[in-house]
Amino acid sequence: MKMIESNLIGRCPITAKDKSVRLFQVKEVLNRHRTKLINALLKDIPYFIGQKYHAFATPEEVEIIKSKLTYLQSRDIDLTNYASIVHEVQRRSIVKLNNEAFFREVDQLLLQKQTN
Repeated sequence: MKMIESNLIGRCPITAKDKSVRLFQVKEVLNRHRTKLINALLKDIPYFIGQKYHAFATPEEVEIIKSKLTYLQSRDIDLTNYASIVHEVQRRSIVKLNNEAFFREVDQLLLQKQTN
């Protein structure tokens, strides 16, 4: 049995023997972790922007960021963005999640140019 430990959602066992089912379980854990992380960011977007990017967001920008984060939260995790975590789960019995890969995905989304 594998175990994924998250500071946001706790310990999550990965019990499946079949590889595709195991990947599905990993994906579900990553989705839950990302959802919790985004919920925390949504609670205080101006603080997050100030701490992460050393910038000030206007009320209009806060709404755009909120919309982007909500969009990301509604999407399923793309495991290619989390390949290092998947690889670690394959190799180790216990994997402790950090937020690095999750913030990389948030950064990619927030820093891309808005197209109208």
